[in-house]
Amino acid sequence: MGGPFVEVFGFGGDDDDASAQEEPKRPRWFGPPEDELGAVLSQGIVLARSERAVVALSHVVVYSTGATFDFLAVARGLARSEANRVFHEQHTFEEEDLPESLLRIGLELADGGRVSNLGGWRAHRKLMSPDAEPEGPLLLPHAGGGGNSTGGQITMKPGYWLWPLPPGGPLRISCEWPLVDIGMTTVEIDGDALVGAASRARTLWP
Repeated sequence: MGGPFVEVFGFGGDDDDASAQEEPKRPRWFGPPEDELGAVLSQGIVLARSERAVVALSHVVVYSTGATFDFLAVARGLARSEANRVFHEQHTFEEEDLPESLLRIGLELADGGRVSNLGGWRAHRKLMSPDAEPEGPLLLPHAGGGGNSTGGQITMKPGYWLWPLPPGGPLRISCEWPLVDIGMTTVEIDGDALVGAASRARTLWP
């Protein structure tokens, strides 16, 4: 029995009415299509290495509208305060004063377009509706992002969604991680392979 309190206050609304409301459509640039199985391209590329850290591209998952990039970042020889900074400042920083602990990732497309993780969600926070579409390219945090710390070593697995699907030709990936002595380094991958993989993405419900 709910009693007098429940009779007066209820449970915050009519569940039937709530379920009857149409859920808002997610913008297509917001992330991978929910009804697709992307094509996986294994990379296993070390982007940069120092005595204190390594940054690598693990794999790319390609969809009809874009691609996700999964990275691996490992740093060692860190003091506890440095490890705490690394985790905290991947998500909280001021654009005018970037922390040295921030792992910077940038992509340069074959058509000259450039995008990086410095904008993140804030760059397009006003475009959160199906009818408002940003001018690409766009790089958003996606999945990944997990990490762990053991002693003086930390491991992070940041992931990013690139929209739209990049054009063919060389795709340049740059990274920089000042705290652990990694200066700006650039590696080139085959953008044509991404375009070709898009045709192998499968719709879950044809």
